[in-house]
This record gives sequence, C-alpha cells and structure tokens, in this order.
Amino acid sequence: MAAESAHAPASVTEYIQHHLQNWTWQFGDSSFWTLNLDSLLLSVLVGLIFMAFLLVCARSVRKSRDTVPVGLAKYVEGVVDLVDGQVKSTVHTPAPLIGPLALSIFCLILLMNAVDLFPVDLWSTLVAERGAGLEHFKSVATTDPNITIGTALSVFLLVQFYSFKVKGVGGYAKEFLFHPFNHWAFSWFNFILKVVEEIARPLSLALRLFGNMYAGELIMILIGLMTLALGWPNTVGGALGWIGQLIAGIGWGLFHVIIVLLQAFIFMMLTIVYLAMAHEHGEH
Repeated sequence: MAAESAHAPASVTEYIQHHLQNWTWQFGDSSFWTLNLDSLLLSVLVGLIFMAFLLVCARSVRKSRDTVPVGLAKYVEGVVDLVDGQVKSTVHTPAPLIGPLALSIFCLILLMNAVDLFPVDLWSTLVAERGAGLEHFKSVATTDPNITIGTALSVFLLVQFYSFKVKGVGGYAKEFLFHPFNHWAFSWFNFILKVVEEIARPLSLALRLFGNMYAGELIMILIGLMTLALGWPNTVGGALGWIGQLIAGIGWGLFHVIIVLLQAFIFMMLTIVYLAMAHEHGEH
C-alpha cells in the first residue's frame, strides 16, 4: 500500500476494519491462496526472540553453575520448573519430547498473546500505517485462526504419530474400533465416536485460543473508540471521555494479562494431556 493512503478513520466501521484486517498477499487465482503476512512475520519474530532469549539465559547459567540464578535466568528457571512439574504429574511413561514441546508452546503462545497488551493503535497505526505505509496490519498473531489452527494441527499430528508409534498398528486400530464398547458389533459406532473425538481436539485448541484473543482485541478496539469522535480534550466532555477511556483501558489491560497467561497455559496443558494419552499402553 502507498504511504499516502494512511489517514484518520472516518467512521467507527472503518476504524474497526482497519484494526481487524490482515496485511495479505495473494499468490494464486483463488482467495484461498492468500498469506497473512503480518501473522507470519510476527510469529517468526516471536520465535526468534524466544530462541535468542533462551540461548542467552542458557549461556549465563553455564558460566555460573554454582551460583543461584538471578535476573532473567531466574524467571526462565521458574517457567522451566513449572512446565517440568506439569509434565511429570501428567505423563507417567518416558517421553522426552513432551517437556521441550510444552515449554516451547507455552512461551511462543504467551509472547504472541502479549503483543495484545500494547496500545491498540501502536502497531497497526503508528508503526505499520504511518511508518511503513501499510493500510492494514494485525499485530496479534493469535487473533488469526490460521495461526491457531496451524499450531493445533501440529499438536494433532504429533499425537497421532506417537499414538501409532507407541501402541503399534493393532493398539492404534483397537482404539478406533473397540472403545468405548468392547464388542465387534459396535465397531462402526466406536469408529465414528473416535473420529469425532480426534477432530474435536485440534478444533477446541484452535478455536478457544482464537476466540478469547480475538474477543480481547475487539474490546481493546471498542475502548479506543470511546474518544474517536471527541478529538483532543478541549472541553469538559472531551476530558471526561479521555479519562474514562484511560480507566477502562487500564482496567481491561490488567484483566487481559490473566487471559494472556491463561490461554497459553491451557493450550500447553491440553498438549501435555493429549500427548500423555498417546503414550499410554493398555485399556483406558
């Protein structure tokens, strides 16, 4: 988009659309072949930040193994202990992948969600529109269903892979044909129930995260609309409107911190539970 297209929103509808539309690139004849470049860019950026952060902390710990961690290393150790404790209390079979995977998922989703704590106009208006000349730019990657569904599908594929690897062909097929009713006459019904259950898992993971973060972003936008038509606070009404927006924004922002943390934790915990079930042997 050209830089001169940047302008102040003329209406409430335009303001909302400006903040909820992605920066896209279509590389095919159909709209299906469209990439949301902002979501991809921020996801990659968050991943690089996460890896660099852990690398710096790991090097600092190696240099002083006999001392108590301080600063950032102390918080990293706390997060690692939290995830490790959840894995040990849930998974009762040797599964070295689950811990690192759960830690990565928790930190990545937490960082992507945390972008929503910045002022709503910072990235889309000041940085993207006025700085880079982009008419549309969504800063919170987890408000894009493509990102949440892609993450959930990655977990789903790992669950299927380890379920097949641990239980073998017979055990894997038995879960579809003889649970919950252990009789061949109900195998068709068991198969339908199992397929629905397996499909529901990634859908629930993806839509829960997307729905909560999208709703939170929308509320932030609506709070930002409180002073859109008031302009600068040159009158008593304008001043009260700005004060009201400030109070509402701070209040919702503090509550949204809980949502940001909780959604990352829930996604991590369900990933651990699903992978633990995939590593279980025998009847369940």
